[in-house]
Amino acid sequence: MGPEWRCLEVGAGTGTIARWLSDAVGPKGRVLATDLSLDLMQGLEADNLELRRHDILRDALPEGEFDLVHCRLVLEHLPGRLDALARMVRALAPGGWLVVEDFCFRGQHATDRRGAATIGTLLRMVGLVLKHHGFDSGWAGRLPVHLRHAGLTEIGAEGTQIMMIGGTAGVEWARPSLTRMRGLLFEDGQDVEASPVQKVIAAAPPVRRLVARQLDGLERLLDDPDFCYVAPTFVSAWGRRPPAA
Repeated sequence: MGPEWRCLEVGAGTGTIARWLSDAVGPKGRVLATDLSLDLMQGLEADNLELRRHDILRDALPEGEFDLVHCRLVLEHLPGRLDALARMVRALAPGGWLVVEDFCFRGQHATDRRGAATIGTLLRMVGLVLKHHGFDSGWAGRLPVHLRHAGLTEIGAEGTQIMMIGGTAGVEWARPSLTRMRGLLFEDGQDVEASPVQKVIAAAPPVRRLVARQLDGLERLLDDPDFCYVAPTFVSAWGRRPPAA
């Protein structure tokens, strides 16, 4: 990637990657950052950066236009992930690159007994809730295959696994995830879209109190320098649209 590249960031979130891309491609490059909501990108401005409210499952994208298309922690959550992937491939210019990043939930574990059972239980419950809404925990491990089936070449992939150490800056990214986890598990259970796990927690006060205690305990472990946790593997996979003949 370099000056004058045309880039698309799908599911841009807070826009940190989009901002980095806009710096990398320079004033003659272009970055289009999309998401369902642009609220988290308020104040993000650059002459070569466009923000667009966009649903990758429903809204059209420019086709054959981008030298780089990137998405992070998006496709694993979408029931129509293969359709979204196909749209992003069509958006690539000949010779353009697609980079997809998602979590592979294999091998994550606490390095001591404290919290190991709690984290395992909470992740299983959250996983069931997310699966009910379309999440696929095995998607990242198959990314190279999906990129090949989508017609891309020069495919590669790598995984990064970090260790979170209590009481350090490395665990701070986990706190918003815990807040989101608490919200997912404590839905009122009355919505027809609520998962069976959410309904059980809502209907059984003892279960609700137990889950709350587990989450509180996990919050405390994040402040304990003796606590270490090997996080899920962050998979980055890439492939290239064949150059025009």
